[in-house]
Amino acid sequence: MPATPAAAADWDRSCYSISAPYKGISEIIGRAGKTSSNCTDATISLQRHRWYGWEEMDWVPLESGSAMAYWNCTGSGTYTYKTVVGVDSNLAVYESAERRLTC
Repeated sequence: MPATPAAAADWDRSCYSISAPYKGISEIIGRAGKTSSNCTDATISLQRHRWYGWEEMDWVPLESGSAMAYWNCTGSGTYTYKTVVGVDSNLAVYESAERRLTC
């Protein structure tokens, strides 16, 4: 019998609490967490929109509890950011609301 991916319930969007990015003192922060220890490990990615598409600014593993990805704001400019959770090598991808933030 061929290997099957994690159970669909483990990929359920409700397994992950994903916050829209927000501005700290000098950084943009994307945060996400697992709502249960039964949820599949994932990665958190902080992305910003550029003229050529979405650019990954930082990523961190989400193995237990919660974690955050962040980008140190330098210079100036206003961009649209989002927090993305990728499960099982991005076979399931969940995104936060987008937010425009200025450095």
